[in-house]
Amino acid sequence: MGTELVDAVRRRQHEVIQIGAGSTPDQLFGGRAFGSIIIRSKRLQMTAVIEKRIRTFFDAYASASLAGDAKTVSDAYHSTYIEAAPSTVEVFNVDAEYKRAVSSKAEAMNKLGLVGSKIVVIDTTQLAPNHHWVDAEWRLGFGSENDKTAETAFRIGYLVRRQGNDLKILLALSHEDEEEALHHLTTNLKAMT
Repeated sequence: MGTELVDAVRRRQHEVIQIGAGSTPDQLFGGRAFGSIIIRSKRLQMTAVIEKRIRTFFDAYASASLAGDAKTVSDAYHSTYIEAAPSTVEVFNVDAEYKRAVSSKAEAMNKLGLVGSKIVVIDTTQLAPNHHWVDAEWRLGFGSENDKTAETAFRIGYLVRRQGNDLKILLALSHEDEEEALHHLTTNLKAMT
């Protein structure tokens, strides 16, 4: 375990971490130890940073959605992106018309009584450099005049591209059809009133 190993590890963009006093290899990194050093890939650190950035991105996206902030919602998407569901595939250009449609949708959701919006990131997978698959679940809360609330949740997968510090959605893949889900939701909301 001479300096040759340490130099080789550093050349491969890894870092060498000394085992702390009282720590065993099993306590650190699942026992992947070589003598008195443990090798941990910088890629693992980068993955944690990217995952945190992705979660922050989707938190901001859900908040903007709830607030009806068409600019922030629109800025979350690449200039052209794809939305797909079990029975549809559509390509959208993020332009002035698109932003108006986002505003109209926000108004319609508010009329339905939208009071909460959250995106839970279930898992992220790097597919290629700068491209990540994000498995997520939208959770929406709706309130009625008589203070009853209803929640709905639906799964969506996102293909996200990193561009420097920015993230952009290239593909939104819904596990169910939006029209069906909205019809089911409005039926449930009407039953609450």
